[in-house]
Amino acid sequence: MMKRILSGLVLCIALLTPAFAEVRLDLGFNVPLGLGGLSASGSEMSEEATDFLTSHILPFPHADLYVQMPLDTLRFGGGIRIYTFILESVWWPNVYVEKDIWKLTLAGQVGGGLFGFFGLFNSIQTGQVFIPDVSLWFRAGKSLRLGGGVMGLLVPELSDDGMLMLVYLGLNLVITPK
Repeated sequence: MMKRILSGLVLCIALLTPAFAEVRLDLGFNVPLGLGGLSASGSEMSEEATDFLTSHILPFPHADLYVQMPLDTLRFGGGIRIYTFILESVWWPNVYVEKDIWKLTLAGQVGGGLFGFFGLFNSIQTGQVFIPDVSLWFRAGKSLRLGGGVMGLLVPELSDDGMLMLVYLGLNLVITPK
């Protein structure tokens, strides 16, 4: 079952990627500032978690490998997103769309459904777990981005009307072949 899902994903990407698409590598880290929840009744931040995260800097490095389609100031694409947590790393398929406005980039992305773990624990698992992310970045030069956003963790099996959310600041280096 797992091999079929992964093979189907790779086949879809290969068939849907036109010849003028480009490869993109994002390297960077996010620093969490707050942790809370978002539901139909509103949002709520955990004071204890926020106090801890603002008094301790915990950068989470990430690397994202995408095939993207640039259309003037709009870009969309798909690929793999990888986060590392000291001795363990996790990857998942991810899609995104970005819009440039002046020197800012507004980005929306979502990933999940399939997760690979490597490090002390090696495994590939599937599940109804989705990770939406909305962020705003200041572009300093061609490749450097400084900004922040909100990343969610949506697990329908645990909650049908809410998700965990993480507020973060980040630094990204966006590398394209051009």
